Amino acid sequence: MTLFRTFPTVKISLTRFALATPLLVSLMACSQTPSVESKVIDDSKVVEIQKTIAEKYPNADAELQQHILDVAIKAIDNMVFIEGGSFMMGDFGMPCNMDVDINLAKWEPGASCMSFLTSAEKGANHLHKVTLSNYSLAKFETTYYDMNAYRLAHELPLIKTRFNAKRLKRATPVKNWQQAKDYCTWLGELTGYPFDLPTEAQWEYAARNRGKNIYYATDDGEVRPKESGRYIKRPDGSTYKKEWQPEEWNYPTPDDYHNNVDSWPPNPLGIYALSSGPKEWVNDWYSADYYQHSPQHDPQGPKTGKHKVQRGGQGNRPVVMNRFIGENTNEYYVTYGFRCGLQQTTPLHN
Repeated sequence: MTLFRTFPTVKISLTRFALATPLLVSLMACSQTPSVESKVIDDSKVVEIQKTIAEKYPNADAELQQHILDVAIKAIDNMVFIEGGSFMMGDFGMPCNMDVDINLAKWEPGASCMSFLTSAEKGANHLHKVTLSNYSLAKFETTYYDMNAYRLAHELPLIKTRFNAKRLKRATPVKNWQQAKDYCTWLGELTGYPFDLPTEAQWEYAARNRGKNIYYATDDGEVRPKESGRYIKRPDGSTYKKEWQPEEWNYPTPDDYHNNVDSWPPNPLGIYALSSGPKEWVNDWYSADYYQHSPQHDPQGPKTGKHKVQRGGQGNRPVVMNRFIGENTNEYYVTYGFRCGLQQTTPLHN
């Protein structure tokens, strides 16, 4: 079956392999003209990546090589550079007596209640200072279209779904941490840049808009779900519900993991769905007591462990500081996704 990519630039047939001839591969490898334009890197670097793909996958047809190149360049262009700094990582607390909707909660000095009931169990209640170097993080979660390039290149079966242009822009599920790790390091092999999963500290720092005490990684730190509203108290003590208007929506309906990765406004750094999409795999091993002895500078997580950490996910409670024990699965669950980071202290630029 041939699956077609529907994008404004070019129509690409996502076939498997073996249609490329040695002459075709040779022409692509020797071409000095980039077949994809980048907003970040110059043409010579694009051509270099193009040649790497042709040499690495000589049996892939030209359309698949073009698909891989498109994904690699998009990964570069969608990196958001984040200036490092210091912040207090962990559950920084919530006001104990709130008259406002929790979706609209604002942090106040002296907040002493945990924002999550599991914070103590997962060790997130141990606030500790972290200082991060500069790094970059993907603007979007990895999509079906992105993962298809990797899976076709390695002759792996595509993840079952109804493949169409709309679904291809949705976050791709993965069964386990290793699949996410392999994809990010594969981008590094293609591009020569240090792509990898972000560390847990990097993920939280970005979700909290460089470590600020905000509860949701939305455009303004509040949650205004689609087809929902807020409860307003009348002078007599009764309440009524005021519906959010469409122009105010910044969050999906509960348990809706089927939005495109750019469906809702990004956080102030320009990063999408850090608290309105799937739980995301990060690089660190999980340990409930790690926060108690984490190094201050660029923590990498425990050296060993049984499970990896997941961060983010949807819910009706703040998620920017909550951590999850990542479990490997036998199925592709839409609640498990990931995004890649770039582990270098200087930005990519043209």
